[in-house]
Amino acid sequence: MAALMRDFDWSRTALGDPAWWPDTLKAAVATCLASRFPMVVWWGPELIMLYNDAWQPILGETKHPAGLGRPGAESWPETWPIVGQQFQNALDGRGSWSENLLLASDRRGFLEECYFTYSHSPLKDASGHVVGVLTAVIETTDSVLSDRRMRVLRDLSAATVEAASQARSLTETCEHLLGLLCSGNPDIPFAAQYIPDGSGIVSLMCTAGIERSWLPNRVSAEKDDAWGIAKVLRDLAPVTAEAIQTLPGGAWPEPTREILTLPLTKKGAADLLGVLVIGINSRLRLDERYRDFLKLVASELAGSIAAIHSIDRINLLMREVNHRAKNLLNLVQAIARQTASSTPAEFLARFETRLHAVARSHDLLVLNEWRGVDLRELAQSQLAHFFDHMGSRFELTGPTIFLCAPTAHTLGMTFHELATNAGKYGALSNGSGVVQVS
Repeated sequence: MAALMRDFDWSRTALGDPAWWPDTLKAAVATCLASRFPMVVWWGPELIMLYNDAWQPILGETKHPAGLGRPGAESWPETWPIVGQQFQNALDGRGSWSENLLLASDRRGFLEECYFTYSHSPLKDASGHVVGVLTAVIETTDSVLSDRRMRVLRDLSAATVEAASQARSLTETCEHLLGLLCSGNPDIPFAAQYIPDGSGIVSLMCTAGIERSWLPNRVSAEKDDAWGIAKVLRDLAPVTAEAIQTLPGGAWPEPTREILTLPLTKKGAADLLGVLVIGINSRLRLDERYRDFLKLVASELAGSIAAIHSIDRINLLMREVNHRAKNLLNLVQAIARQTASSTPAEFLARFETRLHAVARSHDLLVLNEWRGVDLRELAQSQLAHFFDHMGSRFELTGPTIFLCAPTAHTLGMTFHELATNAGKYGALSNGSGVVQVS
């Protein structure tokens, strides 16, 4: 900045030739240029702007170097309704301090969400008259945005856990989470969530901050759309799209100019759980930090969907386990009632033998993942004890017949009882009898 100021044509400004500048101005500019902290000298009643290297990034491409030597109100018309009174107070001899103040600034060709912490101090000449303002300023935009996004992710995570604990439906959960995301959050002016129906098509489930009628109800991977949904279905990767219509701007009066559409996938898996369409803050660029935040949002929503599906699978499994347990208990109860005996020891021996028969049928069902049992396998398992000693005296004939679980248990006990009777009183009670099963 020192070189720029030396080469600058000051004759075109109200300050004129630097050789004739007041000593107070020269001293203030020298202090400003020597500082590595962002500093600005605003000189005279017009508050002509002079600044150091550290303040250049705050100006952006629209105000540097164009703002050098110009009145502040001309360079910062968008912020002057807020800071103008602060400058006037400083010219009146009263300093001020502002912390993380929102000053929407045009630094890159659009009104940008910016936050600053700064102080305005009166500059006085040798006689004690205020002749300008000295400002020390630091931009805190990154810090403010980071804190805001961390709060959003924290609240979203807590809401996801709450939804799972309350056993809310998928629709209720998605509506609640999208509403939470878009409520007073400039980073997500609107959002829409799609859920796959299993046929390669996603259907619009819910929206927040935007009417459902603005978005397509169903999207397939074959036909491209203005929102980038079809491309996400094909590539399973985020897609950025320019808005082709006037979209809601959320917290800001400017419409959303850009859209980010993301796949909702479970971490470490390629299965698509949904698609999330997000409107981008019209007063921010979609930089890497912003993208990372939105990816974390998508990950949290994907986790909520996976958790709800997991609960529904778990509930189905518990109902099935309960059903099977009741059937087995009923079977054991029936066996106990039918096991007549004269002594407790005799009862126990018969009861254990019949339980072993149930266990053999159960083992076959487990081996076949409860899909059922082949009738021939069932018969052979219940006759296995006799097969070991007199296998040649059995004849098993007939087609393959697949039995469901309850029938397998019933017929398993039938084979066991018939084989026991054959061993005691029938064909297997002598040395020549033959058992035929067809």
